[in-house]
Amino acid sequence: MTPEDVLESLAEECHRDHVGLWEIVEAVQFDLGSTNPSETRAMTLRLVGSLLRERGMQVGHPAPDGRHFIAWGLSPDQALRRIEQEWSALGRDPNIGDVAWFTSTP
Repeated sequence: MTPEDVLESLAEECHRDHVGLWEIVEAVQFDLGSTNPSETRAMTLRLVGSLLRERGMQVGHPAPDGRHFIAWGLSPDQALRRIEQEWSALGRDPNIGDVAWFTSTP
């Protein structure tokens, strides 16, 4: 797969369901074959940036009901900085529920 293929697949998934940051990390590792942690992080953040800027996705967290979404209300650049900071604070790759989720705009 190419990064554009992965981006398209993630965007389609965002239209069906909320997508967690860890899912994007896994796509970079498995679909794009990244094994280097810094490369994985850089590629993941590029895909996140494309989802936010080019595809108009929202970033935030699912609401307690699991169906609605609570968006951060940040610009793409602000959201990317927040994601980078929270990811760094984890000290590891994000796992289920960590840092951020993405979804299509209503």
